Amino acid sequence: MQNVLKTLTWKNRWTKRWEQAHQPCGLAACPSPKSPWARLLSPRTGTLLQGVIYCQPKCQEAALKAQLARLYPLTPAAPPSNRIPLGLLMVARGWLTHEQVVTALAAQQSAQTGRIGDWFEKLGFATEQQVTSALGLQWGSPTVSSLDTTATAPGGWIPFAIMDAFQIIPLHFVPATNTLYIAFGERVDHSVLSSIDKVLNCRTRPCVRERKTVAAELDQMRQQPRPEEVEFGPMHDCAEIARVSASYMSRLGADDTRLGRIGSYIWLRLRVGASHTDLLFRLGAESQNVQNVQRPSLPVELILPSAETLP
Repeated sequence: MQNVLKTLTWKNRWTKRWEQAHQPCGLAACPSPKSPWARLLSPRTGTLLQGVIYCQPKCQEAALKAQLARLYPLTPAAPPSNRIPLGLLMVARGWLTHEQVVTALAAQQSAQTGRIGDWFEKLGFATEQQVTSALGLQWGSPTVSSLDTTATAPGGWIPFAIMDAFQIIPLHFVPATNTLYIAFGERVDHSVLSSIDKVLNCRTRPCVRERKTVAAELDQMRQQPRPEEVEFGPMHDCAEIARVSASYMSRLGADDTRLGRIGSYIWLRLRVGASHTDLLFRLGAESQNVQNVQRPSLPVELILPSAETLP
């Protein structure tokens, strides 16, 4: 029986190696052997990057530079305009009067701070629940009455710095459809959802939750250690980002790496078996005040020094 198991294991190992050998390196200028037989006989130390295999560290770093050169200069998308102003929508629903909206807008303009929804609440014109329901209608997204903070995104949590910057919390993941529902405490940002789609390799759908509830939940999360997250920045050189990322990929033996640009962050998720490590690079001075996260105990040489107003 043991001999049979050894034979099956040997066969499976060589079958997998043969399948990998038939996958050429994704880098056109790769110096490795091109024929499947030559690739089969040569050791492979490659990893997947954005679903494409790169056969050696030099190829990985070159591919990373190319990906980052595309992502780095992108300007964060401007917040999209609302379809219907919040005050007008609430008047149409009978939750506010025209005079109350004018009064709240005047108070907001005089104070030069705060969201209009906050002013509706401060002046006693509407409840937080009414404002949240109106925001859900405004963005065409459902509202949720509770947050399941035990929900786990595919492959692990979204880095805290991103959740804090955009006031979002993963709400629920449906394995059958590979769909992650994300609760927004402020405006729904579909560019953020699109980037999370790419990094987590899943579908994302937005929900709306009371801003104060999401903020309070994030404050609790802020105290939790996150050894799988490493934050760098501010960074001004995509070649340096590629060098550091390639070093982590090599040291950790990453099986798969995906990356994306979210606002003023570049986020890389390195998967090693069932675990993962998130590398988060802050870009530019606009991200100086982002909360630092717990760094894992990796070699010191790998660690570098490290809401919008609604109408």
